[in-house]
Amino acid sequence: MRRVRQQREAGFTLIELLIVILMVGILAAVGVPLYIGYTRDAKAAEGKAIVSSYWTSWRSAAMQNCGVATALSAALPKAGLTAAGATIPARWAVSPVATTLTAACLDGALAQSAAVITAGTATDVSTIQIRQSYDGAVTPPMQLRCTTDGTAPIATSPLC
Repeated sequence: MRRVRQQREAGFTLIELLIVILMVGILAAVGVPLYIGYTRDAKAAEGKAIVSSYWTSWRSAAMQNCGVATALSAALPKAGLTAAGATIPARWAVSPVATTLTAACLDGALAQSAAVITAGTATDVSTIQIRQSYDGAVTPPMQLRCTTDGTAPIATSPLC
């Protein structure tokens, strides 16, 4: 009698296994899309950090050269980017590096010659692009517009 009882209690029933598999499947169905969204947001945040880095050094250089157009290429080394506008390792690229920023000597007002696009170049960030533009006539004057589908952001793309 004792042996029979031990053999019956030795494992899980098919119903118990199916219920566990169903619960794991439901958790995966909910968790995977959330995880993908979190990783995409983290990668976009990495791109925005690159923009913040070059914007800070570019604005500082423009303030030092008040009244003179300062090319973005002058600020890239201070932002940790190559002269061509790439990160090391090459995950992001900033272009065009010839875009200029001018600071007025009297009031410090800024004028940017064109928008700058920061695009992911590595395979895991290749669909992310960020458009940085400065226009003192709009609020906020410095705007970041992002796309995560590989298309180039334009002035009407969503704000990041």
